[in-house]
Amino acid sequence: MTSGSGAEFLAGALLLLGGAIFAVCAVALSFIDLTEHRLPNRILYPWAGVTTGILILVALLLGDLPGLLRGVAAGLLWGFVFLLVRLVHPPSIGMGDVKLAVVLGLYTGFLGWVTVAAAVVLSFVLAGVVAIILLITRQADRRTRIAFGPFLIIGTALALIGS
Repeated sequence: MTSGSGAEFLAGALLLLGGAIFAVCAVALSFIDLTEHRLPNRILYPWAGVTTGILILVALLLGDLPGLLRGVAAGLLWGFVFLLVRLVHPPSIGMGDVKLAVVLGLYTGFLGWVTVAAAVVLSFVLAGVVAIILLITRQADRRTRIAFGPFLIIGTALALIGS
């Protein structure tokens, strides 16, 4: 089932479902990370599984195996880079951020490498701007822990919307 309006309609509906799931998980994880500085596996793992399933179905419906493979590659690459950062300098990034990067890479990679790059850059720029503002206003110092998950999510959401 690779062509026809029925397949495209179903793929579109699945992508909308994926977007709704993104929104729900994003809000929940952002709130938890901001208040508790953690991103729980009980949300991340099911989100990763459901997202992978949705993207597999969409790829089959649209005949977009390259998009699926790119999404998986982007998720693994983003997660691997974050894992390396975690191993080299553990205080800089949490394991929840590593796992979140994998999920966000699935979404962005499915749309293309430009979307992946935009998500990563936007996430770091947003986090950097907020950190600078907190430092300037003396609401934080160099040792203050800042939840990175919400910035990853917002940067990714902006990149997805812009795609």
